[in-house]
Amino acid sequence: MHALGRRSVILVAISLAASARADVVHFTESAAARGFVYSNLEGMFGGTGQYGCGVALCDLDNDGDDDLIATGGSPSMVLYANNGAGYFTNVTATAGLGAPTKPSGLVCADYDGDGDLDIFLTRWLQPAILYRNNGGLNFTNVTSAAGITGTSGAGAGSSFGDFDGDGDLDLAVAMRTLTLSNMLRNRFFRNEGNGTFTEISAQLGVDDAGASFQCLLQDLDRDGDCDLYVSNDKGTPSLPNRYFRNEGGVFVSELNNGACIAIDSMGVYAGDVDMNGYVDIYCANTGDGHALLLTDTARIYTESADIAGVAGQATGWGTVVFDPDNDADQDIFIVSMLDKPDYLFMNEGGFPFNDRSSSVGLGDGIDTYCIAVSDIDRDGDLDILSQPYLATLDLFINTAPAANNAIQIKVLGRGKNTHAVGALVDIEIGGKKILREVMAGSSYKSQSSYIVHAGIGTASVADRITVRWPRVGASRPERVLVGYAAGVEWPIVPPESLGDANRDGKWNGIDATAADACARTKFGPACAVFDFDGDAGIDGADFAAFRARLCDLDRDGVIGASDLSLLLAAWGTAEPDLTGDAEVGAADLAMLLDAW
Repeated sequence: MHALGRRSVILVAISLAASARADVVHFTESAAARGFVYSNLEGMFGGTGQYGCGVALCDLDNDGDDDLIATGGSPSMVLYANNGAGYFTNVTATAGLGAPTKPSGLVCADYDGDGDLDIFLTRWLQPAILYRNNGGLNFTNVTSAAGITGTSGAGAGSSFGDFDGDGDLDLAVAMRTLTLSNMLRNRFFRNEGNGTFTEISAQLGVDDAGASFQCLLQDLDRDGDCDLYVSNDKGTPSLPNRYFRNEGGVFVSELNNGACIAIDSMGVYAGDVDMNGYVDIYCANTGDGHALLLTDTARIYTESADIAGVAGQATGWGTVVFDPDNDADQDIFIVSMLDKPDYLFMNEGGFPFNDRSSSVGLGDGIDTYCIAVSDIDRDGDLDILSQPYLATLDLFINTAPAANNAIQIKVLGRGKNTHAVGALVDIEIGGKKILREVMAGSSYKSQSSYIVHAGIGTASVADRITVRWPRVGASRPERVLVGYAAGVEWPIVPPESLGDANRDGKWNGIDATAADACARTKFGPACAVFDFDGDAGIDGADFAAFRARLCDLDRDGVIGASDLSLLLAAWGTAEPDLTGDAEVGAADLAMLLDAW
């Protein structure tokens, strides 16, 4: 076991040894300075321990910054509100989370489609809990009403995604089967669209009996629907990691594609490590070496950790593929246990990567399990929340090289999938294509920010951004954006929501007034909703498209007699107000006739 004092000595030593150069990334542990103080007391390795307790960084109050959840201390679950600059206030007392025993894994997603993120908490050999977000950072336990049952196994990492293309979010739950003789297998809950779920793991053929630590519902082949990958501890040829490809809402097991490795697999993250346009998979392992499963087809994977220089020599847990130095390359961070250092494997010109953890302020040698990443202070680079065992949690604030910039995208969803889980974002810069996906649950038992972050080096704008929303039925919309600048967070709406400034599902005078204001100001995030042609500006083409949408009162795609009849029938009332003067009259008629 590790004393808290010993850890502080290690951190000081690392800080003194860290590079002070301005052209390299550096992290400074700043939890206490930022108002966050919380010690992890549970989650020990083995026995009745949870093998770590989950953490989360996500925007729970819809105010534009990421709040913080941590578990496994006293109280057993805490919530801290972000003030917008990365400083936190403990709001646990009014959050309604209670004091759940044996907390294990966290994931945040809008399961009921009401616009805010809810919380799903697995527990160790106890039933999971689903908390509905009531707004104002207050939650209600709705587990029973939502039909979440049969989860009393060794609950670990979970993930949300729309596997059946019906527009709402389903839930996959990893169970570490055989823990203390518990035989409960992995669970899969189909969202019925009415606030309830039905457990269908056996029906889908995904009720694995492996010692599962984490599952991913992620679009691994980038075809518009989420596939399922399961990370299994104590892997054997009969119980390896599992890869289930989604074929039209049916999971097809692919045991021979090279991704179903048999190792002591814990945390897992999927991202394009070699930047060849396909999603790779990185799995934590014991000191025998982590696994990097590379692909150039999305069909066959090859284990390449040694070649890539990312195998390591420590038992690893939470991991992430990301770009902390904003140089447009992909790097890997993975935390470790048994007095081994954490690893920050940096891409410095291709394979092999180089471990830079100790020189950048990371790698404290304490048993660490769960991590989450977010730009908590909104300064354009990614910070890290880290959960060590029997120690205070770390909040590592990033100082990326000043010359490097990043694009940040907030993808707005469609229908009940309000936060666009499963959306794919491709950022092109200088011949490179950076792949990102909006994810609900990944790494290890934890939730990272919903904001898509991609470093673009010294460039000031991205060459091209392509956003593809997940498939719902036969519909899979996309948008292409050019000229979008770094240094701001861009809200990107789906095509059918363009022009709806307040996202109320209507196009009226309120939106027209906002569009007029955008015509008189410099293009920025508030005006992106009117950028119909995606050229980072509001011009005549955008106004023509907006006017067509505004005047198409019957939403049939054509402005004609039906729209005129609707307008005349509403004469003298407040809706449909096209001009923003709060009354349907001659000005509205003139606008509609002009657009006919």
